[in-house]
Amino acid sequence: MTAPKIGLIGAGSAGTALILALHERGYPIVGIASRTLAKAQRCARLVDCETFSTDPGAVVPLADALFIATPDDVIREVCEGIANQGGFRAGQIVAHLSGALTSEELEAARACGAKGMALHPMQTFADPQQGAKNMIGASFSLEGDPEAVAFGREVVEAFSGRVFVIPKERKALYHAALCVASNYLVTVVDLAARIMERAGVGKEEALGAMLPLIRGTVNNLERIGLPGALTGPISRGDAATIARHLNAMEELAPEVLDLYRTLGAETVRLAREKGGMDRAEEEAIRGMLKNAK
Repeated sequence: MTAPKIGLIGAGSAGTALILALHERGYPIVGIASRTLAKAQRCARLVDCETFSTDPGAVVPLADALFIATPDDVIREVCEGIANQGGFRAGQIVAHLSGALTSEELEAARACGAKGMALHPMQTFADPQQGAKNMIGASFSLEGDPEAVAFGREVVEAFSGRVFVIPKERKALYHAALCVASNYLVTVVDLAARIMERAGVGKEEALGAMLPLIRGTVNNLERIGLPGALTGPISRGDAATIARHLNAMEELAPEVLDLYRTLGAETVRLAREKGGMDRAEEEAIRGMLKNAK
């Protein structure tokens, strides 16, 4: 079966990574449009595409499947603009890449007979080339019209990935979970680096020292899973060490104490699930975390 012809609107890191990964798996890329001609041209060169423009109207008629990879707050506007110009056609697949928004952003395309879908790769895209590599084996969420979701499954299969079909009413909750896992991980590492600064270690040096620890924890998560990957003083019911932590932060890093307490309370819950502490140890640590000033 001939692979469908692919078009892209929005040649940022995520869109370019997706198109590059599709190109490397034999999908023909027929057009790239972006806000600046330089971005469209740069993306087009990566995928041997002759058509690039700042006008989506130059790309949409060429594609069997169109990916809108613009910022979330303009997906609907871009879709409506194309529809108002008569750009979509019946049976065409139109997808956006937002994790937080549903396929309802594409209602204008649906009104023209196109099939809409939200296809979200559960990955980060700091640069397109690495991002394209990250697509392989990644997990993707799909939500939308059955015909579009079927195409989405084919794409994910081409990437040797894993599919999660998320109901549209739960998309925001799904995206919040990913933000906690990815974005807030960086925040927690920054918090740890700031605490290390108060202990006399420079922030960059602290990050370098902690990265092997972080990698080890991620490896444990992959190998053992939850809650088994949990280690540390709370996991073994070591109330004395937690008391020392709290006393030190009260004196030297009071601005991070509230977050430490919140994370600690969640860690107590996880440790109980793992079976690493008894009821008395749990109550002692919970009391310390609750009463720390």
